[in-house]
Amino acid sequence: MLTGRTIEIPPKPFALITSLRGLGYSPETALADLIDNSITAGSTDVEIDLHWNDGDPVAALLDNGHGMNEAQLIDAMRLGGDGPDCIRSEGDLGRFGMGLKTASLSQSRRMTIVTKVAESVSAVVLDIETVANKGWIATVPDNLPDHHYVTALLSRPSATVVIWDRIDELSGLTGLNKEAFYIRLEGIRAHLGMVFHRFINGDARSVSILLNGRAIKGWDPFQTAHTATTELPLERIRHGGTALSVKPYILPHRDRFENDAEYESAGGPGGWATRQGFYVYRGKRLLVAGSWLGLGGVRMWTRDEASRLARIQVDLPAELDRDWRIDVRKSQARPPGALRARLTLIARRCREEAREVFAFRGRGPRVKGSQHTAPPIWLANQGLKGSQYRINREHPAIVAYRQAKNDGGRGFDAILSLIERNVPIERIWLEVSESEGVATTVFEPDEIAKLSDQLIELSKALPETISLSQRIDTLLLNLPGDLTKLKLEILRKLGEDNG
Repeated sequence: MLTGRTIEIPPKPFALITSLRGLGYSPETALADLIDNSITAGSTDVEIDLHWNDGDPVAALLDNGHGMNEAQLIDAMRLGGDGPDCIRSEGDLGRFGMGLKTASLSQSRRMTIVTKVAESVSAVVLDIETVANKGWIATVPDNLPDHHYVTALLSRPSATVVIWDRIDELSGLTGLNKEAFYIRLEGIRAHLGMVFHRFINGDARSVSILLNGRAIKGWDPFQTAHTATTELPLERIRHGGTALSVKPYILPHRDRFENDAEYESAGGPGGWATRQGFYVYRGKRLLVAGSWLGLGGVRMWTRDEASRLARIQVDLPAELDRDWRIDVRKSQARPPGALRARLTLIARRCREEAREVFAFRGRGPRVKGSQHTAPPIWLANQGLKGSQYRINREHPAIVAYRQAKNDGGRGFDAILSLIERNVPIERIWLEVSESEGVATTVFEPDEIAKLSDQLIELSKALPETISLSQRIDTLLLNLPGDLTKLKLEILRKLGEDNG
């Protein structure tokens, strides 16, 4: 240990606070940090008030947590708090003891906290101008702020209010017209619904979050309520004297969703391509919302179309914060080297299965009573020049049609070969990538009428020994979308013919 004369090197308060303001918080990540504190304080209800206010926005948050006395409030305003090395309870979402201050001052130049516990009400103001002129000090206001959240706090047994005013350009909320501001607010709403979805939906301790009086809905990245979501086995991995859990999911193909709105909602904030990969949680609070975490070997995986349906849930205990290098904003996590091979193996399997679902358009007709396993129409053959796609000559409909031709099907096979050699793969891929997936097929009435006539004509080539229902199912096997109306139309026309 080095010994000798010591000297003090105090930071320059204004320089320090200006640097802390540049940590990279957005309004939604800053508000999420405040909600972390509310949840840690035992809150079940969190309300956020954020309005345009003629271009001079003011934000406030009210929770019904256990509140603080003045000594606790002063300690909460201290940079660093208990620090990242302190032992935290299971429900403590804190990490560095910085979030309340850095998050608030990243958005505004002055923050006020009013808190109540029992009959004691305490308040403190942290103002950047005061810090610049007098050092790292806060002030106790002579009067409580005139805000309806403060009025609500006074009527409760315990509560805390955080107010941001003098919100400036760092927040990205100033300089917006009214319409743009409230559009931005919808993005904040979506982000909070994603980060705290397990609290909102009741998978964790239930917490209600309101923004401007309207409840925020939780967004489940794994679409666990959808019947076509595939859950792969849960794996528990021991590390550092504790364990983390990893559970992969394969989300449904686009044509498994009822409509485009449901599909877009399942994609989440930022869309399907952005939201693939690992979802890392700490205390059931989402830290990383879709990332491959630098895994994949020599060529690290990037977000690609084929993996858009792969999402993997990782639940971390607080003891692994250091190993996973959780950052101050709690928006990044990096797996330790000892876990990378295991996580890569899990993710590779998930990506491969997701690719099969993505590449296979639908899983047969969605008609009650119909079979759901279909022989493919297209076959992919791997060659030196990559994948080549061939029409499956053994498909029941194609076999039947070939056998019905007087020339043994040679002319028909020639037509199939011509189609195979002219599939516009590059154009299809480009259009699918630009439109974030193949659109759900919706048959219009005129299409149903025309397609039903064509399928009825093709059905005449099928063996007469199979039943009417089997004939129709054979024809519908590989068509995407909801085929109920199409099947009913075919049945109606065949009934008329037989009548």
